[in-house]
Amino acid sequence: MGMRIQKKWDLLSEQGGTLAILSIAFLAGGILGGLFAALSGGTGGDELSGYLSSYLALAEEGELPQELWPLLWGQVKYLLLALLLSLTALGIVGIPMLFGVRGFFLSFPVACFCRVFGGRGMFPAFILFGLPALLWVPALFVMGTSGYLSARQLFHRSMGEGRGGSLLNGAFWCQAGVCVSLGLAAGLLEHWIVPVLLRAAARVVL
Repeated sequence: MGMRIQKKWDLLSEQGGTLAILSIAFLAGGILGGLFAALSGGTGGDELSGYLSSYLALAEEGELPQELWPLLWGQVKYLLLALLLSLTALGIVGIPMLFGVRGFFLSFPVACFCRVFGGRGMFPAFILFGLPALLWVPALFVMGTSGYLSARQLFHRSMGEGRGGSLLNGAFWCQAGVCVSLGLAAGLLEHWIVPVLLRAAARVVL
């Protein structure tokens, strides 16, 4: 009984440490994205302002192209990459890098909207990026945490250190299926709900 409790505490400790690593990577990518948006100026700033204004004008008129499959793939590909990295020891480096990239591409467009439109830019930015993130961010962190632990176990085994049974069990694959389903739901949200709300937000901003 005592050994079982100790193993559970060890697992919780490993998960907490992994979550901290991935959170720092995600936050670092987000900060970098915000800095890139803030430092864009001159001709680049003018082009960005014109592009976002035109984008919102098309959204207001309901003329934005919203093909379903590219949206679904855009959400699921990161989860599938995290899943793939969890099957190899390279995941101990690749998964944090993936989180950094994902954090960058979340914060950069949000910061661009705020830079061009000020505080009002938060409305379209939240609809475009925040709403889907309510689904894909938890999925990414769940998939990334279990995937990082699996990759770390594979790394230790490659170094000749056996550490218990494989983490790639039925629970892992069930969890992965739920995470991919959340990614698909985020894509469906982008396809069906976001254009309607973005049209209303564009009328407020423009």
